[in-house]
Amino acid sequence: MKNILLTIYAITILIACQGPNSKKIQVVDNTTKIKKSVADDVVVSLEGCYKDTSCKAELEVLLPNWLLENSFVTRDDAVITDESLISKLPKNVTMQESKLLTNINLSSNYMKNELVRGALNEWLTWKRPQLINTWHYYQFLRKDIISAFDHYKIDEALVLAIMSQESGGKVHSRSRVGAGGLFQLMPATAKRLGLSGKQGAYDLRFNPKESALAAAKYIDEQSQLYNSDVSKILAAYNSGENRFRRLNTKYKNKSIWDKNFYYELPRETRHYVPVVIAAMLIFQNPEKFNVKLEQVNSSLLTVKLPTKSSLSEISMCLGQEKNREGWFRVLRNINSGIKADSSFKPFTEIQIPAILAETFEFNCKNQELMQLAQSLHEADFKARQGLFSYRIKRGDSLGKIARKFRCTTRKEIARLNKLKAPNYLIRAGKYLKIPQC
Repeated sequence: MKNILLTIYAITILIACQGPNSKKIQVVDNTTKIKKSVADDVVVSLEGCYKDTSCKAELEVLLPNWLLENSFVTRDDAVITDESLISKLPKNVTMQESKLLTNINLSSNYMKNELVRGALNEWLTWKRPQLINTWHYYQFLRKDIISAFDHYKIDEALVLAIMSQESGGKVHSRSRVGAGGLFQLMPATAKRLGLSGKQGAYDLRFNPKESALAAAKYIDEQSQLYNSDVSKILAAYNSGENRFRRLNTKYKNKSIWDKNFYYELPRETRHYVPVVIAAMLIFQNPEKFNVKLEQVNSSLLTVKLPTKSSLSEISMCLGQEKNREGWFRVLRNINSGIKADSSFKPFTEIQIPAILAETFEFNCKNQELMQLAQSLHEADFKARQGLFSYRIKRGDSLGKIARKFRCTTRKEIARLNKLKAPNYLIRAGKYLKIPQC
């Protein structure tokens, strides 16, 4: 949302600059100065919209697509999770300038295609951990995912390759332009494919089973349009079905590896296609590329939380037992409707890997360890809180505002804004600093 707000801020300035009758512009020494209130009003309006469930839902469907269509952003923005950024890929694979591609082999024989071979090198060197982690996470999700792709006869290796590039197998991944979930579906695309509604705290793009069904439908649609040509399916998946269909028509259904056709693809898509194909080749034949995909016991077990707790705290008590990287991401993936910072009452049911049953009984019922985990969890999420500006409306009171945002109190708002007791006088049109949840 932050990046969308920044984009709207820039658009607002542009519109204000172009408005001949605008009273918000002053020219001093040939420098245009725009009063801050123009952008402030837009930001406050958007923040208010984001607090309203119906307005937020409509905004998240319409705005990302508008930004993409008008080329303000691209899907090449880094994919982010709740904790960190997935690194952007280097640009040298796609050779951005056409003249650099004239001597590159773009053969439809993937092992002879130099761009695919370059992408293979990425996956087998610095991106190997992302490939292996995707495989690891996938095994715990496979039973919910695979039936949709089996129904449409879609190669499992292709599914894994798309997941590796789109989300790294992290269910709650999202991009700055609004794509979300394992398969990074845009809200409008998800809605067209019948994916609407929520599961717990998240919309269904973050539900592995439902998002897999939507992604499988989309891939099947493109497969029928392009006679199962994987490279064209991927190009449509990444650049947008309508955009790619126009290009394919323009080039009279030629191979995507025709250089003129290939040059005209969006830069991100020229990178995306060979990278996903390379990952698919590895998943189809890991031994050939000296990749070891270890099988794990992915059975799940439903347990009851012994005390008030959260996924964050449970991942601490499970530690690194039978997984040197810990279990936080797997716990989040298999409990996809639960937020990482949400605490639940004792005896709430969650799922854990079955192989951790003994560890759960021993560690997660250790009172001293769980008290430590709880204190660390609370400190972490409190540290992430920030402030936002709220414009006071007619009829507002501090108590009413505190109840509206549910993560603060009347006294805390008064203290942050230096309002004096006992009346805590506020005026419509002024701004208050409000703590974020």
